[in-house]
Amino acid sequence: MSASSSSPAASPETRAKRPQHNCLECKRLKRACDKGFPCGKCVKANRICEYKDPCDDGVFGPISAAKDINSLAFGTLLDILVNKPRVKEAVALYFDGVNTWFTIVERATFERDLEANWGNLSAETSAMALCMALIARPPNQKSSKGLGDTVYLSTTAILKVIRSRVPMSIKMLQAELLVAMYEFSHSMPQQAYSSLGSCLQMTKVFGWHNPSFWSDERRASKPGELKLCSILWWAIVYIDGLLNVAYQDQAYPMNTADLAPCSVVPLPEVFDQPFSPNLAFQFGGQAQALRDANSDHIDGIVFPEATSAWYLSNVLQQLSNPTAPGNFDSKSLSDLIWQHALATCALKWRAGDRNAAVGTDFIALMKLNHRGLFGAMDPIPILDPNHAQAAQKIRLVTDVVHGKAGKLAQCEDQLSRGAVDPCWAFAMCYAALLLIAHGDDALHDADWFQKVANLRIALDKVSKRWKIAEQYCERVTIALDNRLTGYAR
Repeated sequence: MSASSSSPAASPETRAKRPQHNCLECKRLKRACDKGFPCGKCVKANRICEYKDPCDDGVFGPISAAKDINSLAFGTLLDILVNKPRVKEAVALYFDGVNTWFTIVERATFERDLEANWGNLSAETSAMALCMALIARPPNQKSSKGLGDTVYLSTTAILKVIRSRVPMSIKMLQAELLVAMYEFSHSMPQQAYSSLGSCLQMTKVFGWHNPSFWSDERRASKPGELKLCSILWWAIVYIDGLLNVAYQDQAYPMNTADLAPCSVVPLPEVFDQPFSPNLAFQFGGQAQALRDANSDHIDGIVFPEATSAWYLSNVLQQLSNPTAPGNFDSKSLSDLIWQHALATCALKWRAGDRNAAVGTDFIALMKLNHRGLFGAMDPIPILDPNHAQAAQKIRLVTDVVHGKAGKLAQCEDQLSRGAVDPCWAFAMCYAALLLIAHGDDALHDADWFQKVANLRIALDKVSKRWKIAEQYCERVTIALDNRLTGYAR
């Protein structure tokens, strides 16, 4: 609210409440103000005289004070990260951690933009730096009181303001995706679902749902641009699938279910052919050291999570509609997913592994084969080999997931900087629940109890970095207690 007047007359009561600051027009024109109601200069210029109520500032004070959206976003960035060295440190932490498995930003281009335009950053670049800093750090362990993590609240608030002032762009989509991944990872499914919805709407505006966007002519002329668009689309599908399986007690349908773009948008590796002479790796010989050795540049970015997202999406749609035309045979689909996981594990990566793609593959395998375990408890399961195959696949997956859990104790630095994908929290939880329910019958695992204990320890470690692991640790504890006391089977 503001006090305003267009008449020189003012009551004694009003005059008694003399404002402490100049009126808005005198402040704008940098003129002395007699602070009358209205002031003398406004009367002389025949203009409306207004005073800002001090109560108006609140959380919107910086917005009204900013000269434009770029300065507002940059000011918010410095309010949180203080100075350029700390901004660069946060950005580097993101690229060395989360971006090793959620590779949706081209490092070379972003860091060049940050350095060259520091002090005059676009609102979108400031927003991206804020989102990188948000997801790159461990959660605020003291945020249980009040409204929670203030960095998250500040980041999402400035994103909304920027969205209202600038056109939709790839940078804004990248920023929204980082926020959605943060929300998914820290037990905020409702917010993640909403953020993904915003991302999906942007893809429609960009034209990605139109097959002509991905035409052969455009692929030949703009391979880098289309590759990044493909990566971002499959990043949406990736989070969407994980959100659906990880929060099964929530009624959030998949944003991307049954959408034509899942069959229209090519996988990112389709666009690598034009770049192949310049790729930094080759198969065979000394140069095979790292599959993602050149991932700082768009031509070298590798995103196997796209294929994993495609597999998981197929599994979820097949489970929800087993008779739908075009469904894969379950055994064939299971074999394809297993082969992709093995192939990804066989390669060498900057961060040591590509745990996001492999973890998602294992989740898909457990989801796809889970139903078969119930038939495996039949006295003569050999009559249906599908049951035996499902049990065998689940045994293999739970053993690998358990092995990964054991290694977390030796890679706490990797976990703390965010280089371990939060999907592993659900993979470990799912493996533990399968062992609790079927470990001593369908899975024939004499060590199931110790494996569950080890998985709980690993989940507790992961919860220090990704809060989503807290609820999974509790779920495993409750399931195990019920099993031991005979309440559930």
